[in-house]
Amino acid sequence: MKKLYNQREVSRLTGISESRIRYWGRQGLITPRERGRSRVWFDFQSLVAFRTVRDLRRQGVSLHRIRDCLKKLRQIMPGLKQPLSEVRISLDQGRLILGKNRRRFTPEGQLLIDFNGIEAAPATPATEASEELFSQALKDEDAGRLAEAREKYEKILALIPDHVDALINLGTILFLTGHETAAASRYYQALAINPEHVEANYNLANLLEAQGEPNAAVIFYKKAIQLEPTFADAHFNLAMVLEALGDARTARGYWRRYLELEPDSKWADFIKRRLDDA
Repeated sequence: MKKLYNQREVSRLTGISESRIRYWGRQGLITPRERGRSRVWFDFQSLVAFRTVRDLRRQGVSLHRIRDCLKKLRQIMPGLKQPLSEVRISLDQGRLILGKNRRRFTPEGQLLIDFNGIEAAPATPATEASEELFSQALKDEDAGRLAEAREKYEKILALIPDHVDALINLGTILFLTGHETAAASRYYQALAINPEHVEANYNLANLLEAQGEPNAAVIFYKKAIQLEPTFADAHFNLAMVLEALGDARTARGYWRRYLELEPDSKWADFIKRRLDDA
């Protein structure tokens, strides 16, 4: 059986933050190995693909350009399962050079591959600027520079008001810095655009719980779990809220599922005691 990796393991092995892994996944750059019960497990090819995107971004290649390249690869080589790991991609004097089976070509149709008729939509200035700002904001968040990250997310939203990930990340910063009403507004905006966004549901549940609205928090924790059944933290938090509401019986199911997902967690002994006492 092939080894599979969750988002935390991918982050540890590649040096890419979990928030960026989720974002790149939503952009369609890396295809998870499993999609049914869990959408967050990746194989070794996925690790190679993540490293490819990481290295290209470090060289200044925009996400739009990477997506553009990926689109063309899928059209030309539809049999590829994980194009960014099955095709070598490098940057040469500002050009993306692709290589496979001893052939070298470019996404623009130069060299050995004819890309005639395959046209990619050009990036707008707003798209290019927002992608670069988003990348910088993630770096600021990773480094604890929340004020700088907040400023960049606000600039992104001035360019693209329906940028869901910027709304969510800005909401989290507002929540962490004590602006709960403004944070809730950002989360609700994000959910109005994409009700199926796992992090938006989970983060809103956290905020509602902190505001003393446990019944509302339960709704959004359950939605996050429905969308991503292996979201261990959502199981943990939902169990805590249900216990606080006096529903220990239902909480036990979420405690048990958390232990299945995180058997070596620092909370394992705590949860086992809760189950023994129930």
